[in-house]
Amino acid sequence: MLSKLDLDYLRSVQNLSLKHLGLTKSNPSVACLIVDFTKDSKGKVISFGLTNIDGNPHAELTALKKIKKNNKNKNLTAYVSLEPCYKENLNSCSKLLHQYNIKRIVIDSLDPNNFIYRKGFLFLKYQNHKVVLNNKNSKFKEINKFFYINKLKSRPYITLKLALSKNGYSKDKNKKNITSKSTQNYMHHLRLKHDAIAVGYNTLITDNPKLTCRLQGINKKLKKIVFVKKKISNKTNNTNLINTIHVSDTNNLKDNLFRQLSILNINSLLIEGGISTFKLFLKYKIFDEVYLTLSKKIIHNVNSKYRFNFRLIKNLKEISNNFYGKDQIIVYKNTDV
Repeated sequence: MLSKLDLDYLRSVQNLSLKHLGLTKSNPSVACLIVDFTKDSKGKVISFGLTNIDGNPHAELTALKKIKKNNKNKNLTAYVSLEPCYKENLNSCSKLLHQYNIKRIVIDSLDPNNFIYRKGFLFLKYQNHKVVLNNKNSKFKEINKFFYINKLKSRPYITLKLALSKNGYSKDKNKKNITSKSTQNYMHHLRLKHDAIAVGYNTLITDNPKLTCRLQGINKKLKKIVFVKKKISNKTNNTNLINTIHVSDTNNLKDNLFRQLSILNINSLLIEGGISTFKLFLKYKIFDEVYLTLSKKIIHNVNSKYRFNFRLIKNLKEISNNFYGKDQIIVYKNTDV
């Protein structure tokens, strides 16, 4: 059983794991706290670690390197957001926790990877460490939901995003952006979490988007994808640097997309439009989440093809609805995947 104090430390681990989210490549963003209970029943944090940028070293290794190796007379607990890795013939986080004499290990979530699942947990138990698993209040699965979908369902996580005016238009002929600068900055944080970003071919040609994550101090190189329905000349400014994926309005769209994303080693994809691409993926339910950003702007005298029918999302499950400055951001979840 986990005490209230344990749950407080786990919440700290969960929050800490957010720091490198989107920067650890194919590895999840994991955090580890080493807490000393030798002299204080409430514990004293003596070290912490995060999965390093680019995925290595792991959080446990980073945390353990900051403390002395001989801890036989100390009452140390490691709080980790994900089950420590275990590899039989190689060094691993589970073996390091044993070598550093960490008496108790509190794990927020088991690793969904079949090569790791329960192996770290069982190794530590067999080595007579006290190992406790959090069966309640775990937020780690939601924080690293891309990683869990990849490992449990062997497919990428797909996010659809569309910006609309109050009256449902996705384009303003007088101004490039419909939403405010603060909302656009928020969306760059959404880009940060994904491996790749995609748009339809018409959006690429008409808007010439940069398709980059522009956050100060962050160097995140997103893979770029353009969806096309027919053969293109590949002579436009952007297409030489972008992966082209052919899509068509067929029932094989999902399988073809997942296969091509797998070839490109993409575990999470943000699809930013335009409106016809958005509706295509919505129609075939090829998404996990939808981010709809609504401005207070009213747009007139625009081609009706840029107007979105809100009835298309009426059956989706709304999971959040907040205002970000003057704009409204609504997030929906696909409950059928």
